Amino acid sequence: MTHPTPEPGNVPVSAAIASNRALWDEWAAIHAQGSWYDLDAIRAGADKLRPYEVDEIGDVTGLSLLHLQCQIGTDSVSWARRGARVTGVDFSPVAVQIATDLAHELGVSAEFVCSDVMTLPENLTGTWDIVYASRGILGWLPNLDTWAQVVAHFLTPGGIFYLTDMHPVARAVDRTSATLQLGGPYWHQPEPFRHDVRGSYADPDAHVESADKYLWVHSTGDLISAIAHAGLCLEFFHEFPWLDRPLPSLTQQDERQFLPPNGFELPLSFSLRARKL
Repeated sequence: MTHPTPEPGNVPVSAAIASNRALWDEWAAIHAQGSWYDLDAIRAGADKLRPYEVDEIGDVTGLSLLHLQCQIGTDSVSWARRGARVTGVDFSPVAVQIATDLAHELGVSAEFVCSDVMTLPENLTGTWDIVYASRGILGWLPNLDTWAQVVAHFLTPGGIFYLTDMHPVARAVDRTSATLQLGGPYWHQPEPFRHDVRGSYADPDAHVESADKYLWVHSTGDLISAIAHAGLCLEFFHEFPWLDRPLPSLTQQDERQFLPPNGFELPLSFSLRARKL
């Protein structure tokens, strides 16, 4: 994979999103068959949620949960098994169909809606006790202010928004180098960055027709400010020194944690919780 290069200003957001959707349609089919998401293990009762997010969200029994950018629904199913009434949202119709079929097969309380999260109020009505999003979502969003307004729109008063993802600092790390070094921007850029596609993060050797993906850069300040501008009250922002996927410059700690070498400290993941007052 080459380093990302900024796309020129004449690439419309709609074109970047359409390209990403086509890629995710391909990735969803790959992920449904692969070992990364391991749908057979999900069918057998495996729970792919991380213990820290379960602890930080708390008991969801009887609560409604809106899962944004849910992909093929493995986390949605896990929350439903814990007692939540789940609605999952993704812009890939292939992913939504896989998630719908999985939930129906397992008999859990989860339904799925195909929509771009940025225009979700046009395609979904109602409010939820919890809005949840996790792992690998921020870079696909062209505008955090609009996205945070969508989150607030769907929260019931007193409801919580929970997000866990790769830290914006980690997104600036060179993902191709065997040594820990910067390879991309940290501060917000007005245009998306184009990346060459080689397979999927879950299966680098998979064949895909899509050649490009477009990612936006958002800083930590962008994220926290967007949540504040949407009228949500931040309850915590936790930073973690590990990433849940491998990079050449990181050392594997266990199956789900990869750390900087030689005890070097760097925020690589985070979680946050905010409440609608």
